[in-house]
Amino acid sequence: MRTIRILQEHVRISDPHITSDNAERLSMLGNVFEPLMRANEDGSFSACLADSWHLSEDARTWSFSIMEGKRFHDGSPVTTGDVVFSLCRMRDEDIPGELGTSGVIRGYLQGATIKSNGHNVTISTSVPMADLADLLSEIPILSEASVAALPDAFIGTGGFKISKVEDDQVVLESSETRLIWQAEPDPNVRFMAVQNGFADVAAKLATRHAQSNAVRIHRSATTVCATFMLNFDAKHAQNPYLRRAINLAVDVDSLVQDVMFGAADPLTGPLTQRHLGFDPAVPAWPFDPKAAQKELVRGKCLGADVVIDIPAILPDEAPLLAERVAAYLAAIGLNPSIRKDEDRPGYAMRVRNREIGTMACFDSSPGSTFRVFWEKFHSGFAGPWWLGYTNVAFDALVDRARSTSTLEARRTLYREAYALLRNDAPWLFLYSPQRLSAIGPELSDWSPSTGGLLLF
Repeated sequence: MRTIRILQEHVRISDPHITSDNAERLSMLGNVFEPLMRANEDGSFSACLADSWHLSEDARTWSFSIMEGKRFHDGSPVTTGDVVFSLCRMRDEDIPGELGTSGVIRGYLQGATIKSNGHNVTISTSVPMADLADLLSEIPILSEASVAALPDAFIGTGGFKISKVEDDQVVLESSETRLIWQAEPDPNVRFMAVQNGFADVAAKLATRHAQSNAVRIHRSATTVCATFMLNFDAKHAQNPYLRRAINLAVDVDSLVQDVMFGAADPLTGPLTQRHLGFDPAVPAWPFDPKAAQKELVRGKCLGADVVIDIPAILPDEAPLLAERVAAYLAAIGLNPSIRKDEDRPGYAMRVRNREIGTMACFDSSPGSTFRVFWEKFHSGFAGPWWLGYTNVAFDALVDRARSTSTLEARRTLYREAYALLRNDAPWLFLYSPQRLSAIGPELSDWSPSTGGLLLF
């Protein structure tokens, strides 16, 4: 049997329906469980447990044809009942949801009618949800009969079964391959383990490893956006001159090189190259301190106090980013100050409660364009990260997109919304960090999947 050893920061696994959007756990469980379909880089989907699907013209009803002959690891057949059960379980308020995907999906599925008919499963929503497939592609399908055994048994339909679970190691096995997932918190040790032949894959490397030639480094584009969100409860954020000045004042390309060692892609808006509606033709804000100063003068906000709130980690480079951004803002005539919160959950709660200053550093990660636009910028959403931004034209584009059943038509609408946000500059858009993996010579024909997930 072929053995592949993978080192990553943590190897904790849990009930797949309460697992957050943590890439490490999603990698392990992604080899054990399967969703209805998997997302592709271009916004389309590939068949998994469903071999076909259809969205009604009014964008309210999704229909899925469940593939025949699929079986769970215990030999039981995959039924439409298992699919309905899994989808309904994701919205069960008695199932604890972590901060991340699981808790979000619950909200979107509340009130939906989910039922089976023969080999088909239908999901009908009370409002148009053309992009619901983005979320459904993240829901693993479990055997209803096996759920009672969680978290001691993990029975899915993926290519691997879990054979051993320990504090620092999880072993997955297929008929031909054994995957040993081992915990190693130090990224340097993970990297050296591949270099010296102990491990075959090292996940989530430090950005400085991007420039190494010692082993093959795979760079995966992610949907993570490192940004400074502007608080529209603060008077200065309402001033478009100040917002433009902030975006003109910061040399994003320099931050990518100096802070991220080149292991990031500069942003021109709130979408990455992996998002539906990303438009490479939309230009970045130029680094132009003189133009930034002119904007401050026009907006009568020269010398304005700017309070920058940051968490200690996530992104890990947040303190350094804050220092660099503050220096850029001071150089154009603003008066920045930094407040650091060592408590990540407490920081998130302060953002939620709108208890931040002018700007707040955060790493936003939804893979769904609709989620990015709806949850972060649409005035009709009053959720955790909404910071008071209102743009009627933008709202109208997003509302049209969620009611449009054709993928390409939605892409066009989202591109319009994307360009509008870039020009209105509601946030300081910085970069999308790449997910770095070191890969040994025994896996010369293998690379991580979409988003850097380690699927074998």
